[in-house]
Amino acid sequence: MIEKLLVAVDGSGHSLKAVEYAAEIAAACNAKLLILTVLRPRQTPKVSEELRKYAQLEQIAGAEYEAIKLLSRELLSEAEDIARTKGATDIAKVVETGPVARTIVDVAKKNGVSIIVIGSRGLGNIEATLRGGVSHRVELLAKCPVLTVK
Repeated sequence: MIEKLLVAVDGSGHSLKAVEYAAEIAAACNAKLLILTVLRPRQTPKVSEELRKYAQLEQIAGAEYEAIKLLSRELLSEAEDIARTKGATDIAKVVETGPVARTIVDVAKKNGVSIIVIGSRGLGNIEATLRGGVSHRVELLAKCPVLTVK
């Protein structure tokens, strides 16, 4: 029986569609839904030049990282809204930092999830073409079932 699902999101259309699938499964099974986004180390957000200059003037250290954390929280809130419209009620949101595929699998293991749900294509299409997609690496590394959504 499915008691806990993990869905990984990156803001791509495929990942948000994965949220819909995961939420429908969670609702049908009365299961907990864990929504995860992973920040890569040294990941830099696309911050406007004005915001970057303001941060420098105000001597705000780590402004770029703070901006990406804020964007991640907004992404998780959007995913939660989608999940609630699909019937999921027991929802937790997590932001982690690390290598994306390995971090997804590690969080799944630590939280004892029954299944991982992930989009087939994310925002890093060029990287995926060169090194293999995150969803494929998650499928290879995970010890639990992985549902890949197109």
